[in-house]
Amino acid sequence: MTISTDFLTFFFLSFCVFYNLSLCPLFLIIQFYSSRRSGSGKGMAANPAKEPSVITVMIPALNEEQVLKETVQRLLALPYPSRLEVLIIDDYSDDKTVAIAERLSAAHENVHLLRRGPYRSRRGKADALNHGFSHLRNRFLDRDLENWVIGVFDADGRPMEDDFLIEVGRVFGDDSVAATQCGVRIRNGYHLLAALQDVEFLAWSFIAQTVRNRISGAVGLGGNGQFIRASVLNQLSQEGSGWDAMSLTEDLDIGVRILLDGGRIRFINRWIEQEGVESFKALLRQRHRWAWGTLQVFLKYLLSGRIMTAKISLVKKLDLHYYLSFWIVPFVVLVCFFLSLLNLTGVIRIANNFGPALLLINSFSFVPLIILGLLWAKVPIYKTLYLVPLAVIYAYHWIPAVILGCMSILINRKPHWVKTKRYAVVEMSTEKETIAVEVIAK
Repeated sequence: MTISTDFLTFFFLSFCVFYNLSLCPLFLIIQFYSSRRSGSGKGMAANPAKEPSVITVMIPALNEEQVLKETVQRLLALPYPSRLEVLIIDDYSDDKTVAIAERLSAAHENVHLLRRGPYRSRRGKADALNHGFSHLRNRFLDRDLENWVIGVFDADGRPMEDDFLIEVGRVFGDDSVAATQCGVRIRNGYHLLAALQDVEFLAWSFIAQTVRNRISGAVGLGGNGQFIRASVLNQLSQEGSGWDAMSLTEDLDIGVRILLDGGRIRFINRWIEQEGVESFKALLRQRHRWAWGTLQVFLKYLLSGRIMTAKISLVKKLDLHYYLSFWIVPFVVLVCFFLSLLNLTGVIRIANNFGPALLLINSFSFVPLIILGLLWAKVPIYKTLYLVPLAVIYAYHWIPAVILGCMSILINRKPHWVKTKRYAVVEMSTEKETIAVEVIAK
């Protein structure tokens, strides 16, 4: 029996190759014109005199004794012309997290601790964030919601630039901005698996978010380094909840909701570093949750038709459809592997009318993204030479992750949060210990 795989080639050409290969020149064009505007003194429309009067960073903390203190101290060391607050949300920790948080709160008047008791705790990050925002609203009843920004940091998340908060405030000086997301780097990049996660954030997340920021405006929110205007959060809370406690990717979910409500999300060229997982088991557990959560959002907003009927631009609709459907790609890759195996064993015969050169481009169209991301971050050439092929192999971990996510959806498994292990990495210190230290994206 002969099976034509032309349809698979068309799929990869339309869904992957065209998009991947267009991201690189678009990114370079955007960076070129951004640098020209910066050099000529023509900034964005944001008014630096209108920065939010308060930025409150919420840090959900469950057994975070290894990383919490350094994260809070790093935040407090950042300059900000108005008021900065830190709210530590203890999720009923049974290590030294509470003691550390209490000492920080006693030493700094702008650091607060919210302790969740045994009857309302460990229900996931979204529930902790909702509890934290409700606590803030009740504590500061008279605060101007339009002039107040709520940030979300994981306990291991630390800003990398000294002007991090100043840039956040500058962006929110534009009244049209509902939320913003910064870039993410991996701190323990001296570990190979963590280094490959850093490549992932540099190549796909950074480049794609930069292009989405300028082309479609459909920037996605991440779990670390997101900032949302308090008035927007308050409106979402009145509609049901701020962060969806049933969503395993509450960051993706709330970002889509903000976009569908007509809100504007910006991606800023500032960075937060976090720890990457250092074992394949931990990686698969984390990515299973991410895939499961993405499928939840896919079903909730795309398959239900809510994106298509929303009063947003067609470009933004197409962008959201593309990104929320990308989980299909690992399945198609798996089909290709299966057909190739059957062809090798003689069960079937594969026919394809496209030449081998085009098939090769189909298979590795994302490699230019990886190379560009690494070069843009000034990763040494000798590291790029081995990180690129390893990153190609690493990308296949999404196949089992997506399969597990689909199985969880199909059997109607109850969503549950799994805490990511911490390694207490202190600094992104020397070039020998990391795949890259300096990000040149200004």
